[in-house]
Amino acid sequence: MSEQLVVGLFQSSGIALDAYHRLRTEGVPAARLAHRVLKEIGPPPPSVEAELAALEVDPLVLGDVRNSFVKFIHNGETAVFVSVADEDEAKFAADILKLYGPVAIEIVLSSGKPGPAGKGSPPSQTRAR
Repeated sequence: MSEQLVVGLFQSSGIALDAYHRLRTEGVPAARLAHRVLKEIGPPPPSVEAELAALEVDPLVLGDVRNSFVKFIHNGETAVFVSVADEDEAKFAADILKLYGPVAIEIVLSSGKPGPAGKGSPPSQTRAR
């Protein structure tokens, strides 16, 4: 059986690190795990748009909130990579990653081509939401 790579994409590095550490706790060796921030600084997440809009109503209180606080927004998208040997390990890794609300999970064969997401599942990508 060819080796596969399970990739989970998360909205923030904190959530991705939680998933990474959970995989370590569940017994996945560190040599088979990696995580990378894909975008260092991104726009504010949709969940804080309402709060930012409310703060902009009275600019005398805090000034231009959206631009003055942008340097503190570091919630770049982050990917967690898990190297697996078979479909059972791929399902195990994907199930743990799903606990953390990923944007997407994809299982890729070592050749770089998308592989099956599990028995009876459609190939390539599994969307979390």
